[in-house]
Amino acid sequence: MNKLSILLITILLAALSSAAWAGKDLPFVNGTHWTDSSLEQKRAYLFGIGNILEIEQAMAGDSFKAAGKNSVIPVLLNGLSGTSIADIVKQLDKFYMEHPEQIKQSVVEVLYIEMALPNLKN
Repeated sequence: MNKLSILLITILLAALSSAAWAGKDLPFVNGTHWTDSSLEQKRAYLFGIGNILEIEQAMAGDSFKAAGKNSVIPVLLNGLSGTSIADIVKQLDKFYMEHPEQIKQSVVEVLYIEMALPNLKN
């Protein structure tokens, strides 16, 4: 699938989501949402994040590399590079199981702090 197709699908999904959430605050997905979700929902959420990251990277062009650790996007892309969706699901499940006191911590924050940052080459 090419980048244009991914962009169009993402825009369509965003439009559908906007209609469904009209008048409601869009919540950050946290550990409560994560642990209550099915495997398919978890995978779909991560695929969505991956698509957004790829679109942002493509739109940033050369400025993407210059952002370094000052942007969440290169940190997540580089820090999670080579990690499968299945492995990310397992790691997130394990994190929330082992840290019940952090159940309100957003999934993106866990991905960034606990998984991506430690994997970056200094």
